[in-house]
Amino acid sequence: MVTIADCQRTQHAWFKALAEATGGRSFSTHRMEWVWLPETREMLCLFPTEITESGLLPAMAEARRRGAATVGIWLNAAVREGILPRHRFERGWQPWWMTAPVDAGIPAEGPADERVTLTCVAENQAWLATARLGGEWAGRAYAFMPPEQGGKHLAGIYDMEVALDHRRTGLGTALLDRLAVTAAIAGAEHLLLNATPEGQRLYRTRGFELVGKGQTWWHHLPH
Repeated sequence: MVTIADCQRTQHAWFKALAEATGGRSFSTHRMEWVWLPETREMLCLFPTEITESGLLPAMAEARRRGAATVGIWLNAAVREGILPRHRFERGWQPWWMTAPVDAGIPAEGPADERVTLTCVAENQAWLATARLGGEWAGRAYAFMPPEQGGKHLAGIYDMEVALDHRRTGLGTALLDRLAVTAAIAGAEHLLLNATPEGQRLYRTRGFELVGKGQTWWHHLPH
């Protein structure tokens, strides 16, 4: 059984791996775990159980020093936002944690969709599926298997994006199909992801079920 805690741990591991791969860093401030993502200029705190000024303010200062555009806090739905509104954080989009057995995302036998290509980003750990139409970029998604997850064999699907002009053409399904097959070959038994309320419709058609919801809070720094 895949739990919300599994989803949160895998999400946290994905952001840490992304930070390491792009010249960012991970650090802690008074029981608050942070990652700095320089490519998107985001300072993110992942699933704290308590929000205090001694944990928040040093990270806010670090975000300003590094020229961050936004500071984001990902929370379990049961955690209170506490002091965040007082520090000009606004409630953002709501992650829907969804999971499915890996074979639920594998299509029936047939030729692979030629619009999608696969790149191994980190051996046995991370893969990028890219969709192109007429030589132009049309979408992408990542699959990620944390190297340390006990006896569970989970793969997260992250950063799914389809260009606006190419939505409702089956590209989202094609990206998911390719990554599901790849994750299964690598030994994953379950897929998990965070969906937007709109995006969850696609995943339900591929056998994903909702296991819980979260919350995000965002502070936008001046340019």
